[in-house]
Amino acid sequence: MEQILKFLEALLQPAVVILILVLLLILNTWIFKKLKSTALNGSITKGAISFFITLVGLLAFILVMPIEQSLKGQILSFLAIIISAGIALSSTTVLGNLIAGIMNNSMNRFRNGDLIRIGDFQGRVIRKSVFHTEIQLEDSNFITIPNLYIASNPVKLTRKSNTVVSTSVSLGYDISRIKIETALKEAAVATGLKDPYVYITGLTDFSVVYKIHGFLDDSSNFFSTSSLLNAMVMDKLHEHNIEIVSPAFMNQRRVDEKEFIPRQVTEEPEKKVEKSPEELVFDEAIKSEKLEIKKDYLAEIDKKQDALKESLKDIKDKQETDKIKAAVKRYDDLKERIRKNIEEQEKSNKDATK
Repeated sequence: MEQILKFLEALLQPAVVILILVLLLILNTWIFKKLKSTALNGSITKGAISFFITLVGLLAFILVMPIEQSLKGQILSFLAIIISAGIALSSTTVLGNLIAGIMNNSMNRFRNGDLIRIGDFQGRVIRKSVFHTEIQLEDSNFITIPNLYIASNPVKLTRKSNTVVSTSVSLGYDISRIKIETALKEAAVATGLKDPYVYITGLTDFSVVYKIHGFLDDSSNFFSTSSLLNAMVMDKLHEHNIEIVSPAFMNQRRVDEKEFIPRQVTEEPEKKVEKSPEELVFDEAIKSEKLEIKKDYLAEIDKKQDALKESLKDIKDKQETDKIKAAVKRYDDLKERIRKNIEEQEKSNKDATK
């Protein structure tokens, strides 16, 4: 009987450690479940905290086990070797993507709905997870990029407003630079860009390379605006009787001084009200961005509620107190509706991308 009691007493500390570990993991899940509507990419932070808690719990469990100290030392040494090997190999393993995901999240380099370029891939972010980031490309298809690739490559983030749209054209030395720059600036203005400016980016053997820039108010129409700028550049150059042909054209084919400028169209086609190409191409990314906006709005509601609750401490008038409590209650109802809407949209977005 005495041996049984000693055995149970020896197992008491490991059991307590396991119980505390389970409780901490449940508490971590509960906290992030409560904060999921306001915390950005909470799954990444939650996973990192769970991993840290599990690691510390494992070490504590080994230290309190009823075994010899030499055996404990061997187990800890073996565990340290495994962890070191995992970190050493993290550049090519799942652990590498996990570490990169935590780093990307902590740096807050971009968020859902942002237009980004990573290497040769350009599109709008749909969602970020612990191991990868999913973006919707220019052709409306989806691509999953490992977080390790993102951490090791430059990420170009397109600004929401006042982003620069540009295009280049090469023309001969026989055309006046001032005339060309005037036509290019007119093209930028006709596109809807603000404060246009021209750079001469190259002086080649046969031509001069001009690059027209302008500021776009809303980058959600970035691609269609870039296309429209190219169209306006052609139209304005032709309006100014400037040919857009290769300077070596005459050396390849005799054209008898013929000008290569298309006949101007006087009647504009009837414009129909329809969705922009970006709205059709980036449909899932736009939904994801709207979710982020709703989460930001929930965070603002939380701040307003905290301010109202804080003001209750200094107010003694019952009528005024009831008004504030009623306002807090309305905010709670509003938050609950928004949370349900977010959950429904997140489920719908996941089903749409499967």
